[in-house]
Amino acid sequence: MKSSIIAAGAALLVFASAGMAQTRTLQFDVNNLGFQAFNGQGQSSAFGGLAHSGRLDLFEESPITELLSVSIRTGSGPFIMQPFVGTLTNMAMSLTMTNGAVTGGSLILDVNGGPGPGDRYSATLSAAGAVSTYIGGGFKVEGLTISGSFSDANFGGVAVADFFASQGGPQNQGSFIGFKIQPDASGAGHADTDIFVTTVPSPGSMACLAAAGIVAIRRRRR
Repeated sequence: MKSSIIAAGAALLVFASAGMAQTRTLQFDVNNLGFQAFNGQGQSSAFGGLAHSGRLDLFEESPITELLSVSIRTGSGPFIMQPFVGTLTNMAMSLTMTNGAVTGGSLILDVNGGPGPGDRYSATLSAAGAVSTYIGGGFKVEGLTISGSFSDANFGGVAVADFFASQGGPQNQGSFIGFKIQPDASGAGHADTDIFVTTVPSPGSMACLAAAGIVAIRRRRR
């Protein structure tokens, strides 16, 4: 009896591991975004660095802003550049901050014209993350995203059907890092940003995997 329980646990672990192996992470690599700092009253201001309170907006600034690549990795494997086709047509990222800590915000990234003729990725920034110093000079800001959504299952030629199927749910969580933030006296400048979106098997799919493992074990015992 004990050996069958151990076997069952091992089988479930195999099934669960197989499910987790399907986790995929997508990376947007965006360079030369414009940025502007704002104070607590919503007025443009100098950037307060590690203690900034107010807002930090990053935005597409034609013609220098560019989406360098869209890459995807499966599990813990390497990121592989995808056959992305098109150009970045809009990016708007707004971070609210208190004493250097990220308290929320929003993100929109459009390619080839955005929703309708093109594609969009959008997300909410959660109350997590903070400003820190950047080893190359200036600052960086990191945080987490939730409720990531794609406008359809194809993003500029990149297959994102699994991300699209999770559509705004807890499975499309992610993160971001803005770096090379070297503001001038008015709180403006340019920075690079990496945005990550991770889709993982939902609890329902994991339960199905577990159930499949139990059925397989029962069949073996018969």
